[in-house]
Parts: sequence; C-alpha cells; structure tokens
Amino acid sequence: MSLSDDPFDCFGDDDYDDDDSEDEFQVPEITQNDQDHAATSMNARRQLLVEQANARIDNRTTEDASTSTSTSTSASDNLTSASASASASTSTPEELVELQPTVNLPFPPPLYMGPMKVVTSNDIGGNRGYIATQDLQPGTLLLVEQPIFTWPDEQIGSELGLVSIQGIFTHENADKIIDDLQGLYPTKEQIDDIIRENGGGGGGGGGEKSKDATLLSQDEKIQIKDMMEIMEMQHSGADMDATVELAKHCGIQIDEIDVYRMLLAMRYNGFGSGIYLHFAMFNHEFDANCIKFIPEKNDHDAQSQSQSQRCCYSEVRTTQFVRRGDPLTLDYLDPREQSHATKRRHLWDQHRFDIGDLQSIPLPHLREMDLVGDQYPPSAPDNLDHDSDTYHVESALKELEEQHNEIKLTWNLISRLNEGGDDAIELFERSKAMEMAAFEMITLVQDKLRNPVHILLIRCCRLYLDVAEVLLRMGAQLSPGLTPNQESRVMANFVCASHVLLPLQVKYLGKHHVDVARTNHDLGTSINLMISRCPEWLWGKQGTQLDEFSTFAKCQRMEAMYMKEFRRIDAMYPKDAEEKLQGKGDRQ
Repeated sequence: MSLSDDPFDCFGDDDYDDDDSEDEFQVPEITQNDQDHAATSMNARRQLLVEQANARIDNRTTEDASTSTSTSTSASDNLTSASASASASTSTPEELVELQPTVNLPFPPPLYMGPMKVVTSNDIGGNRGYIATQDLQPGTLLLVEQPIFTWPDEQIGSELGLVSIQGIFTHENADKIIDDLQGLYPTKEQIDDIIRENGGGGGGGGGEKSKDATLLSQDEKIQIKDMMEIMEMQHSGADMDATVELAKHCGIQIDEIDVYRMLLAMRYNGFGSGIYLHFAMFNHEFDANCIKFIPEKNDHDAQSQSQSQRCCYSEVRTTQFVRRGDPLTLDYLDPREQSHATKRRHLWDQHRFDIGDLQSIPLPHLREMDLVGDQYPPSAPDNLDHDSDTYHVESALKELEEQHNEIKLTWNLISRLNEGGDDAIELFERSKAMEMAAFEMITLVQDKLRNPVHILLIRCCRLYLDVAEVLLRMGAQLSPGLTPNQESRVMANFVCASHVLLPLQVKYLGKHHVDVARTNHDLGTSINLMISRCPEWLWGKQGTQLDEFSTFAKCQRMEAMYMKEFRRIDAMYPKDAEEKLQGKGDRQ
C-alpha cells in the first residue's frame, strides 16, 4: 500500500473557475441536442507516442498503476457509494421533509455557509454529512472557506509525510491548526478511545486502558486501528523522532500517536489546495451533486482586500437540482473519470473503504459507462488487474497527460520569459506530435473498450482538447507556426473530439454541470472560427464528416444552439461569492 507521489493527486481535485477567460478554446459550452442522452506521419516523435499508447493498450506493457493514485479527499467516515438523483420539482409546504437535528461541529464558522447543515443519519455515508435545508437550484453557493493549512513547498510533488507535520509545527498559527485538526476524522477523542494508552499503535503509552478490540466496530478497526498501525510502519524512525523533538522545541506538547493521527486526518481530509474543516464534512459520491471551486485570481484588482481574500478561499456549488433534506455530495477522485476497478482500489488504499463490485452500483448509467464490451469487468479492493483493458488504457492516458502537462508548463515559462529559439521550436514539434497521438488515442480506446459511452472516453477527449488548445496557442505565437492546413485540421479534430465528449459529459455529470457548459462553449466558438477561416473543413470531404455540420445552415444552427446552452448554464453559476461575503461583513 502506498500514497500518491503527489499530495494533490492523493487529495483530489479543486476545479478552477476560469469562466472569465476570453480565450476562444477555453470557456464552457453545452449541446441542447445531446443533453437528452447522455500531413502524413508527424516524424519519429509522433510515431513514438502512438506506439507507446498502442503498446499499453495491447497489453505489451505492465507498469504498476498504483503510482497513479487518484484518490479521495474527504473524511473516510463520509464515504458512500451512490445516492438517488434529486428531482427538479419544488416541495410544497404540505410535503416538507422533517429534517434531522443539526450536528454542532467543533470548528470556527466558515466565511459563508449556504442553505445546508450537518446531520447524523443512517441514510448518509459515514452516518454524518451535509443535507440541503431547502430546495436548491444548480449553481447555488453552499460554502466559502479558507484552508487552515496549505501544503509547504517541500511537500508538493512528494508523498504525504512528516514534512507537512513539521510545516504545521513551525507555522505562526500552529496551536490553532493542531486544535482544529483534532475535530477531523479520526478525531483525537476517537484515537484516545481506540488506540491510546495500552492499545498500541504508536509510541508513547501508559495510563488508562484503550477500548477493547472486541468492542470496535468494523469501521473503527479498519479505518482507524489498522490505518494507525500502517502510519506507524511508514513513518516511525529517526525522522519521527526529529519531528517530535521539533514540536518540543516549538513549545508544542505532542507525541508520536498524535503525529500519526494528524497524518491520517490529513490523508483522509486533505484537498489539493490544503486542509479545510467544513469541506471535510461533504460525503463522497460518484454521482455527486456539488462541485468545489477555487476562483481564479483577478490580477488587475490584486491590491484590494477582497481580491486578496479571493485568492485563498474555495467555494462549493450545486451542479444539480437538490430536494430539501437530500444529501449534498462531492466526487473526491482526481481524475474524476476512472474505471470502477481503479476507483475501488484507490478508495480502499486511501480510506479502507470498499465500494463493492460494479454490479453493486445502483445507478444504471454509471454501470453502463464502465462496461467493457457488454461485460462487467472484475475488480477488487486490494489489487488491480494489470492485464485488464482498462488498466492499460489508464496507464497510457496517464503517460500522455504527464507529457502534456510538461509541455504546457514549459511553454508557459517560455512565454513569460519571452524566449524563443531552439527550445521553443523543439517544444512546438513535441506539441504537434502530442496532438496527433492524443487524437488517435480516442479511436484506440473506442476500439479497445468496445463501449461508445465508456467513462474513460471523457478523459481521452478532454486530454485532446487541452493538447490542441496549447498547440493552437503556440502556433499563433511562433513564426513559422502552423500552416493553414495544419491549423484547419487541428480545429476540425477539436470539433470532432468535442462532439464526442459532450453527450458523454451530459450522461455522466448531468446537463447543468459547468464542465458541460465548457464543452458547449468550445464547440460554439470553434465552429464560429471555422466558418470564418476554413469552412470547407467543417462540411467538406476532408473535414469533420459529421452530418450535423454538413451545410453552412446546419453549422450556423449548431453554433447558435451550443452558445445558447452555454449561456443558460453559465447564468446558473453567478460570480457572487465576493458579493455574499461583502454582504455578510456589512451585516456584522
């Protein structure tokens, strides 16, 4: 068992609110039509990328996928496998659900709390979590919160470890952070009850006897006792001794058991942008009805107080209609689109929580999107089948995603420094090869998984769109850039990939989700550009060859439809967090 090499991977994804971007190929969009359903060889580089992808998908490579741990983020006791989709109808006074009593959390209040509360219920994962206190529309702001701790630079890109604990001990608010962490699962009270004093699970014993092992619940044994033993195996030794000594030097009274509990709480509750208290109360759900954002910094107003606040808070909004009394959930996984076998393995590895096999998932559309051919692929909580089709597809995707991220980061640095020369030309050639390999990957995955709605196709298409966007930017800034034919071909491929992606996203995420908006916007803006620059690539023989774009009139209708749907969804997600925070401050 191992943690992710990157704490951001381990803790899940934070979605960035980039709707303000004016870039043609960056903003959201949606398709009304699909909502009801869900130059020769590019040189040795392109060939190498394609061959590598083929090798993995054809089962010729068997690297360990456990290094690609995309795991859950919030408290392990909050996990649940599925919940019913919320109805769009509104409750009448006569049929209002009687809500459970509110659970008082041992945390300071967040910056903003919307119409929800924490309750205990056997119908909620972990028996505790948020529910809606009124009927909610998609885009409703539910929570705005600042992290109590952000990861130190030394931790980023490395396995979660003692460096973060040491960062807390040397933090100016160390005492407050440590005190707040005591309320996150597993709580200090639970550890004292289950592990401490004669119960083992870390150095520093003596005193009252811990809870009898025969009295532990299954969750207490697996998620707390067993995991505390794993924390001890992974982190005991000289580094632990130095960490405890650092605590004493900083005037903090703490022992090894406390450090192990803090590590476990951070593992169970961390997000890519840090540790949050109230976000940790959201339950996990594959069919989640909420999404977590980090608003994008607005550089032109960076000097104002509100804007500095904007840079360090996150927010949660609904993505579906939610009925009063229904649970409010997040999808912890990053990337979100993974095979069921990978999800099951990662959630067990990270939280010691077993979601069961694919047949046990109650939502039919989620089961359908994981079929390979017409078969339910096998899965297990404690291992991945390295010979499975989905394992090789995900391994190939991970390789391409990592190469794309390297190209993107390098290009951003070159652009900021206004550098060119051989390095820029070399990167440009790599980007062109990547674009061709990523587009071919879509067809390879369709053929290999034999399921036109497989969840991994969402990830394939999104990868291509991101790769194509970077290539088009590079081509516009470099001289020589892309030839007219090269640019037209990339734009046509962009439309085709978006056309495949949109109905898959609607099926998986629902028609009101911000990612659906983005894809609608991508389609609308790219069609508009192609009509003005290279219309023959839309409806000509060398173009998209899609019936929806076979004539000029059809293209215009489709463009208008995509942009209308984008505007509809975009209007559901107002940029009103600053306004609500300001209003709260005025009332106080």
